[in-house]
Amino acid sequence: MDNKKIEDLMNWAIERTSIEIGKTEKKEDKLNESDIRDAKIEIEISDNKMTAALFVVPPKGGIMVTFEKIMEELSAKGIKYGIDENKIREIVNNNIFNTSIVIASGTPPVDGEDGKIQFYFDTNRNLKPKLLEDGTVDYHNLGLVINVQKGQLLAEIIPPTNGTPGMTVTGKTVKAKDGKRPIIHAGKNVIVSEDGSKLLADIDGQPVFYNNKLSVLPVLEIKGDVGPATGNIDFLGSVIVLGNVKSGFTIKASQDLEVYGIVEAAQIEVGGNIVIKRGVQGQGKGFLEAGQDFTARYIENATVIAGNNIVIFEAAMHSHLIAGRDIRLEGKKGLIVGGTAKAGEKLIAKTIGSPMSTYTEIEVGINPTLKINYQNICSKLADIEKDLLKIDQALNVLQRLKEKNLLTQEKQVLFDKLVLTREALKNQQLELKEEKERLDSVMSHSGRAKISASNICYSGVSLVIGNASLKVRDKVNHVTFYNYEGQIRFGPYED
Repeated sequence: MDNKKIEDLMNWAIERTSIEIGKTEKKEDKLNESDIRDAKIEIEISDNKMTAALFVVPPKGGIMVTFEKIMEELSAKGIKYGIDENKIREIVNNNIFNTSIVIASGTPPVDGEDGKIQFYFDTNRNLKPKLLEDGTVDYHNLGLVINVQKGQLLAEIIPPTNGTPGMTVTGKTVKAKDGKRPIIHAGKNVIVSEDGSKLLADIDGQPVFYNNKLSVLPVLEIKGDVGPATGNIDFLGSVIVLGNVKSGFTIKASQDLEVYGIVEAAQIEVGGNIVIKRGVQGQGKGFLEAGQDFTARYIENATVIAGNNIVIFEAAMHSHLIAGRDIRLEGKKGLIVGGTAKAGEKLIAKTIGSPMSTYTEIEVGINPTLKINYQNICSKLADIEKDLLKIDQALNVLQRLKEKNLLTQEKQVLFDKLVLTREALKNQQLELKEEKERLDSVMSHSGRAKISASNICYSGVSLVIGNASLKVRDKVNHVTFYNYEGQIRFGPYED
């Protein structure tokens, strides 16, 4: 090809290329013009209206959003509280895009604190005797009885605090709960200060707090034995016996009992704790029942019932023991042999049974007394609910008559009585529900039921744990028995 044709071809190619480039540039110019947009504002309010977040979509050749525009948009969304203007200016000045940033925060409500009761005496006494290094037990410093003097401050009510309302970013008030006032009633021999905040002893005696009621009860001290010289004892308060309790005599006390000597074939019933510093020789007729804990050095041929725990230092022999929670055999011997023992949760001993295969029956995980109380409470609650329903129906009828001025004086009296009855039933219902919750908590522990022997469990021992039973055929050392899926299994000793 000659030079002239080559030159013409190159000129044509250059001309065509220029035309295509021109078309492309015009096309891109048109596309950019249509794609230009200003910055976009997106505001998101949380479900609880406590925060608002700003999200800025960047502009494309358009106008950047302004502080004023954002404030207008917030106002349009109803956001008017807790706005962080500095944060908004920072977003605008620093061109922060495609990031959700909280620019308004509400104030959450703060609930008030419940009131408290400050006691000035020990309400949770640990009555477990101290085991000394030589293996003996210190029964002399249990602190069972607490004495207060007339006029002594027993308890003080710390009032509840009011809640602080909150505010949403939209300016709506969020209510807060006020704290609850603690429940405490002045019982026997207790007076209340003029401002109602302090409870003081009205006599010398022992302070007792039970079922939200604070009382002061006197303490009866028997210098010698309970026997022919004293007759039977029936006392509203606590009793201390410095001697023995003779066969055939009875002691009844609403609170605690301490016996420094031996209890023979006597009948004893107390509402609180029993501490026998020596032991019980029941001769097959002795009966001792404690509403709370029972502690003694040893028990022979007696029946002992405790609402909570039974703790024996040395041995329990041929006796019948029933405890709402635990039975513990401690000290050097820690022996239980013969008779029966039933505990709501567990039995812990050093030795269970004897080398002669003495029949000994141990049962844990079942508390019949609690179950009966629980069923009674459920029945009472059901009755109260029925009564409240009937009262509400009657009050609704009387209220309609009252609104129409048709309420006679006789019906007005009935109306007032029903209101008072309803209030009393409501209070009773609240107390029963609290007791039901307490029993629910106690009964829920039955899943932890177990029987443990840190030394040995001999043959001849019959075990029942919940719904499972087992008769020990061969002695087992250092063992814990438990219920696993309806069968009694055993493993290494656990306290």
